[in-house]
Amino acid sequence: MELGRPELLPDDYYLANFHSLVGFVYDTYQDLLTEAERNWYESFTQCDNAAQRLYVRLLTRKGLVFRLSRLKYPEILSLDNAATQLAEQGLSVITAPPTLPVLLSAYTKPELISLLSLQHAKSKSRVDLISLILESNSADQQQYLRTLQSADSWIAIEGHAFWNLYVLCFFGNLYQDSSEFVLRDLGAVQYESYAIPKDCRAFTSREQIDAHMRYFECASLWDTINKKSVEELHSLLAQLPASIPNDSHLHRRLSRLQNSIARQLERIGELADALIVFTRSSLPPARERSVRIHLAQGTTVAASELLDQMLLHPHSEAELQVAIKLQKQVAKAAGKPVKSEPRFRPDTSTLTLTKEDDRVEIVAQRFYSRLGTCGYTENCLVNGVLGLFIWDIIFHPINGAFYNPFQFAPSDFYDSDFKIKREELLRKRFAELDEPLRFSARIMENFSVHQGKSNPLVRWGGLSYELLSIALQRVPVKHWQAMFDRILFNPRENMAGFPDLVLFKSNDDDYEFIEIKGPGDTVQQNQLRWMQYFSKHRIPCRVVNIRWAVDHSVSTGV
Repeated sequence: MELGRPELLPDDYYLANFHSLVGFVYDTYQDLLTEAERNWYESFTQCDNAAQRLYVRLLTRKGLVFRLSRLKYPEILSLDNAATQLAEQGLSVITAPPTLPVLLSAYTKPELISLLSLQHAKSKSRVDLISLILESNSADQQQYLRTLQSADSWIAIEGHAFWNLYVLCFFGNLYQDSSEFVLRDLGAVQYESYAIPKDCRAFTSREQIDAHMRYFECASLWDTINKKSVEELHSLLAQLPASIPNDSHLHRRLSRLQNSIARQLERIGELADALIVFTRSSLPPARERSVRIHLAQGTTVAASELLDQMLLHPHSEAELQVAIKLQKQVAKAAGKPVKSEPRFRPDTSTLTLTKEDDRVEIVAQRFYSRLGTCGYTENCLVNGVLGLFIWDIIFHPINGAFYNPFQFAPSDFYDSDFKIKREELLRKRFAELDEPLRFSARIMENFSVHQGKSNPLVRWGGLSYELLSIALQRVPVKHWQAMFDRILFNPRENMAGFPDLVLFKSNDDDYEFIEIKGPGDTVQQNQLRWMQYFSKHRIPCRVVNIRWAVDHSVSTGV
């Protein structure tokens, strides 16, 4: 995306950022880049400042072909000279587009009417005007083509594929782009300062680079194909790269896309094909969907065997929960009895409130604030305290964890290896929980020192000095320990699902988590798992079902 020039940044900020990104990759990946990929940046550096500015401006702008007269960049003194120089370096094409549709897209409706002498079609919409031009006879079309080509000077940027590759190597993904530099420089996003070893990079082989690039190309195709076409779904599958050993990021990315494709095949009735694709994925819900397909096909033995694997070796608590629910269906299909396990039911109460325009959680928070300090914290409080408690451990310079300055988390944060690689550091830090004053002091110091910086666990908008102060006083350290353990066991799943409110009553030293449910709302599965865990560790929590008072005058309940 192209950003306008921020007033607080120098007029060449975008060029400096381009050199920072591309220059870093050029220096760091010399052994993995092809000659053409290296030559692209070398050719760029041979251009003067004006040509470089024009190239970067257009490289990140929507569109493929541009009219020089329509470009407005005050900091570039001679667009014609810059365009010519880029063409000499093989970085642009300055000849007019050879096809009428492309030319038509570059002009406004009034311009087309004027240039092509189509005043009689003035009342038509732009779409209808273009249709009229494209449906005209061959001789007229050729005249239109020549007229539009000669009406302006043109430039089309070359090298987008090289730019994408450099971005991928720098960030390790194509979700981020050079706008990260701008957001950082403007202070909109603050990143922690961490050490990046000179030889540390997102990819260690050309095979990895190509595989990840292919994945992102396929992910982009997924958004454009006809999802009801079996042929297009299979064509996309055939283009997926093979997984690479020890590349957990690629493996996870491929599994997510395979799950999406398989689920679509299942929806359109291609069960056998869906089953094959699900077996390639190692991420939930692949095994769950496979069990359901086996049940639909009547292959109960296969369903039972796969379910046993889920029960014995679940990928996550969520998958285990699903597997337990599936037991009854599989047993019934196999004609076997199944022992019903008692379902966990959280403590629940009902509260009648006067209906207001605010969200139900806010209305409930307002009510409970009469009883003491009540925060609408949801996932912010416990995650935030943990993030502040282990801040330096999260950003500890583990080999391969950091390879660019725009990471809000180490690259392995959501992997099982995160905890394993930092086991000794975490063990020593968690020993501080035996000293509540030391524990609290660390939290409050980090809250002050790191205010506003990006951290995968900390959402600053949901934390305050007052909230942290009372939470650290009231919540027993054994409760913090239990909650921290579960989050770190599987951060990807367990960072979500916390109750909406936390209440610290004025008349005692106790506290409780409260999940608010408005009329018709139900407890989600990830919330239920946290509540069951709370129950096991005797952490106070309950569900409060809100009813609206009919007479709009009385609030009742506790």
